[in-house]
Amino acid sequence: MKKFIFSIILGVLAAFLYENIMLMFGTKVLHKTELVIQGYKLHHSLYALPFFAAYGLNKKIFFLGFGIGILLQHTITDGFRFIQKV
Repeated sequence: MKKFIFSIILGVLAAFLYENIMLMFGTKVLHKTELVIQGYKLHHSLYALPFFAAYGLNKKIFFLGFGIGILLQHTITDGFRFIQKV
């Protein structure tokens, strides 16, 4: 249980760091703040899906917790979204 809670916290922190670093990098270097492909904005909550797949393949609780942490952080800051039409 401790490992699961730790992985959720780690997922939240990783998503928070990713969001802030990409905001700074995207604004200063790429002059964009969002990833848009053919009119659809891809949210960083999509990164949780490979962790869920990894959990499905090898049943390591860390992957499940990390994916939940990413989704939790994105839901708190930007809502429960994966892809959004712009």
